[in-house]
Formats: sequence, C-alpha cells, structure tokens
Amino acid sequence: MSTAQTPSTALNWRGLVEGFYGAPWSTEERREFFRFAERVGLNRYVYAPKDDVYHRERWHEPYPAKELAAIGELVTDAAAHGVTFVYTIAPALSIVFSSDSEHAALAAKAEQLYSVGVRSFALLFDDVPTDLVNPDDLARFGDGEAGAGLAHGDACARFQEDFLTPHGITEPVIVCPTDYAGTAPSAYRDALARSLPADALVFWTGPDIVVGEITREDIDDAAASYGRDLLLWDNFPVNDFDRSRLFLGPLTGRTRDVAGSRLLGIAANPMVESAPSYFALASIAEWAADPASYDADAAAARALTTVAGPAAHALAPLVAVCSAWPPSAPQSPRFTQLIAAALAGGEPELAELESAFAALSAANADAAPAPLRDGLAPWLRAARDVAAAGVRACALLRLVRRDELGDAELADERELLREKWRAAEAHYANVLRSTAFDFVVAVLASAGGDEVIGAEAIAAVTVLTGPNPAPGDRELAEHLTATGHEVTLATELSGSPDLVIVTRGASEQAAVAAASAAVPLLAWGHLVALGLASQSQVPLQVEAIDIVDASHPLAAGLDGRVDVYRGPSKVTWGQPGQDAVVVARVPDEGKRTLDEGKPAIAYYDTGARLVSGSPAPAPRIAFFLGADGFAPWLVTPAARALTDAAVSLLLAPDAVRAPAPALVD
Repeated sequence: MSTAQTPSTALNWRGLVEGFYGAPWSTEERREFFRFAERVGLNRYVYAPKDDVYHRERWHEPYPAKELAAIGELVTDAAAHGVTFVYTIAPALSIVFSSDSEHAALAAKAEQLYSVGVRSFALLFDDVPTDLVNPDDLARFGDGEAGAGLAHGDACARFQEDFLTPHGITEPVIVCPTDYAGTAPSAYRDALARSLPADALVFWTGPDIVVGEITREDIDDAAASYGRDLLLWDNFPVNDFDRSRLFLGPLTGRTRDVAGSRLLGIAANPMVESAPSYFALASIAEWAADPASYDADAAAARALTTVAGPAAHALAPLVAVCSAWPPSAPQSPRFTQLIAAALAGGEPELAELESAFAALSAANADAAPAPLRDGLAPWLRAARDVAAAGVRACALLRLVRRDELGDAELADERELLREKWRAAEAHYANVLRSTAFDFVVAVLASAGGDEVIGAEAIAAVTVLTGPNPAPGDRELAEHLTATGHEVTLATELSGSPDLVIVTRGASEQAAVAAASAAVPLLAWGHLVALGLASQSQVPLQVEAIDIVDASHPLAAGLDGRVDVYRGPSKVTWGQPGQDAVVVARVPDEGKRTLDEGKPAIAYYDTGARLVSGSPAPAPRIAFFLGADGFAPWLVTPAARALTDAAVSLLLAPDAVRAPAPALVD
C-alpha cells in the first residue's frame, strides 16, 4: 500500500499512542507495530501505557535495569524502522509543583531514559484532579483550575529548561493537559498558556474524548483556546471503554481541510488487541499522509488487503460488521436496513439478509497471520453463532409468512431459534449483538411467541431506563419476569411498584423523582442523585469484586474475590454514607486488604441516614453493575446470584427464585 506524502497537506507527526487502560502491548507486539508502521508510513510511537507504574504512579523511581534495557531495545528497534520513540512521564498524581527537588527528580528520570537512547519526551497531566492540593502549590500557583493550569505549564517550561535544552533536544516540549477535550477557552487553558513554552505542542482529543467528527473549525477553536500548535490524540480505534467490541473500520469524520491549520500531527490510541488495530491504523496513515485526498472507503479496502493478506476475502464480512464509528453508531447500517425491510415484508431484502448472515457465519482467519488470527478469534466465534441465529430467524420468518406450520411445529421452530440465540448471547465478544437480538425477538413475536406466564406475579417491579432500553435492561426485565415478577420498563416512575431499579440509562430527573419514593430501590446509576453515594465512578477493565461481608444476605453465599463479568468491563462504585453496610468492594491491587477497595455493593436499611443526612424512606442498595447492566453475554452466574439476592432482600425474604431462560415467550 502506498502512502506517498503530499507536501502541501501531509502531517509531519503520524503515529500511535499506547495510552489505553488495561493490559499493555507486549514487547513483541510493539516490535511488530514498528515493522507495520514502516510499511504504511507511520513515524511516531508514543509510550504511555497506564499499567507501567514507573511511567505514572512511581514516576519518581528509576526503572530497574531489566525494564530499562527493554525500553532501550524498543528505542533502537523503532529507529531501525524509521519510527521515533516518544517516552511520556505522568507525574501529576504525586508531584509537588512548587518543589525544586521534584523537578530535579523529573529531570533525573528523563536522564535515565536518555541513557538508553530516548530523544523525544512528553509530559502527561491527563485523567487527574483539576485542583491542586499541596499547600505550597496553592500558595504559589493559586487554587482552582487556573492554579492547576499554571502549575502544569510551569512544569513543562522547567522540564524544557532543565533537561531538554541542556541535552540538545530541540523538539518542543510535548504536553497532554488535564483539560484535553473540547474547543472552548477555560480558566485552565488560559493559565496553561501563560506558563507553557511558546513552542510547546499540546495533545488534544477533539471536541470530546471519543468523537465521531472533527471539523476544521474544531481545530482552529481548540488551537486558539490553548494558544499553541496541536497534536491530535485520537481515541480511535481504542476499545478500553468496551472490551467486548472491536473497531476494524477506517478513520472517518476527520476533516480533510488541514492545510494551514495548527494541527501538526496525529497519534491514534489503538485497541488492546494489537494486530486487529492495524485495520484502522492503516487508514490513519493514509489520512495523515494526505488529508486533502483521503477517501475512507478506498482506505478501508486497501487496509483489508494490507492487514489480512490472503485472508482478506474470508475476513471481509467480519470487518464490515465491526467497522462502525463512533461507538454509539449502529454496528452495521446495512444489517439494520435489511432487517427493517425484511420485517416489513420485503422478500428480496429477506433473501439478501439471509445471505449476509450466511456470509458472516463463514468468515474465518485461517489464512491470516497468526497474531491477527489469534486477536480476532473470540469475535469470529461470536460471529458464527450470531449469524447462525440470524439464518434461523430468516428461515422461521419465511415459514410464518407461508403459514404452512401447525401450532406444535411452530412451537418447535421457536424453540430451535431460542437455542441458537442462547448460544449467540453466551459470547463476551460483541458482533451485531443488539441488532441480531432485535431481529430474533421480532421474528419470535411474529411466530406467536406471546404466551404470558400464568402464575400470579410475586411483585411489581419498575426498571427505570432510557427511551431505548439497553439490551442488559431488557434482559433484566425478562429475567425478573421469568422468576415471577410483573416488570415494567419505564423512563419515569409512576404507579405504586413494590421495587424500583435505577439503571445507568435512566435520566437523572427520573432518578431524583425515585429518590424520595417510599419504595425499596436497587441502583447502579445516579448513585449521587439518589443520595446513596457522595461520589461515584465507573472504573474500566474490571472482572471481579471482593465480597467483604460474606454473612450478609446480599453476598448470596459468596466470599472473597468473585468474577462477576466474563471479561474486562465496567463496574459502578460509590462512596456511601456512614449508616450503609458495605458488602462488596472493587479490587484495588495497591491495597493490602480487601476492605480498602472502593464500595461496590452497599445496603441502607429503612431509616438509615443517606449521604444527605436524611433517612432512607425504604431499603436501598447501591450495586456494582455498569452501563451494560444485566447483559447476558457479560454477567456470570455469580453476578446473577448477587442480583437475585438484592431483589430478594428488597422484597419478600421467602420468595422463590428460579433460573431464567435467555429468551422467553
């Protein structure tokens, strides 16, 4: 693939920033990237793995000899392939900005990296509090965002003066500010500009952290807000926020009008899966080499051949359904359109949809390079089962329209489709999950899958969600229905339910309304608005929680560390009030005991003081589930048991709970 530069529009800085959360790339994966970068025309590698403690948490400390030698080998290997190795230091978690000795320690750390060949450095102040806390720092720089901006710019100026210039490094100091997204001026940016060297380069992620579009106006406004030239830290195709998905498509939505702007380069943040990231990285190389002439579709076609080689044709169906960007976009507009038309009665579209599912089912990486084959394996397995369910759904829809089956035969066909879908939804890897789910449910409904469980409902449950409920919220409703409850998915509270569940999809307005209701409440969304926590966050890359009170009914008989997700995902934690009983915590590897992690399950009895000081009008539980909620492909049996225990505690203690099927008529 050719990436010949066009001098009038090419960006000089074209590369990758290994800045995602989670397991970093291995040494061999980095070396393979250098070889790939040389092939496609990328020329920078920014070393910023969040899991390297010597880069961030323990930045004061020199690298041990073995780790330092490994970095030196990477520097040498990168240079051999025309790639500049950029080492980043992220000191903001602990540095005292007003201390001369701290700046000396920063220069000493850089000196160690310089000794193994590093000649390009960046300082990172991302993902840290915007307020200074040290009294000496506050006295020197001031409080609030402006104080932090002034301190960060001053640190960069001192680093350039104390280290870069004396070592003959003429490259400007590179900085990732705390306020790294958006285009508007701020107190932080104004103060940063006052103390930052005039020639500094600023990492910027676009109008938001993860974006679908960046315009020339965005670039111009952002550059004006910082008063500096920009490097685009593009959070594409990164997947650390949703490890169940791959993003294999080309770079889209980036302006081609770059000439004459203050944007000097791009560093793409890749996926945790290194080899699958190459599909996107190849297109990024094309855009950066000649933004004015960039064509995303043509770049995607070339990337497929470049990356997959002889497996390009066999992998094309998988790549196509994993190409949507931004993450909120439909996974496959083509499948979405075909499904809508097929359900509306279009026979040609139904035939085309069936063929598309069949092609996806046959996708394989048998002829691909081993790293790519291994990286794609979980998604290929998921694709085969999802496609098999799709093919079966197409067949059942056709049978229904022919009206040739009796009731018993139709029931058998429905059960066959359910079996296919149970296999499909068991995968952690997400390939067309919500799209195929909607289709399967619609086909089951058309086939008469509308029987109602005859037993009297144990309790009335309202699940507060968004206008378009997440699959996990729908699965929760089905699970609770199958266990005998009358469940309503709603965007606001009405009536007199026996239990209210507040998901992350619910609006804050709906959560606030539910906060005062004298009804038992289970929540993993809006914990602060509900008064269940003084602060709340959603950490990434978490699979387990620690049960710290095994005797409590909420522990569901579990103890110690339990896996609640099938793979790395997000949990919700909140800092509860003093009257809450903490039953589980998020693991914190830096802590010595289980009791030191962030609270993940907390219980308030009726009358217990909430964080506001007011009494709980009914029992309340703050729960660990994240944005995907009760998604069947994500939660483990332990997570289901913990959810059932929470519902049981909030309702009748002697309620009988039975396991639920994945789909029910």
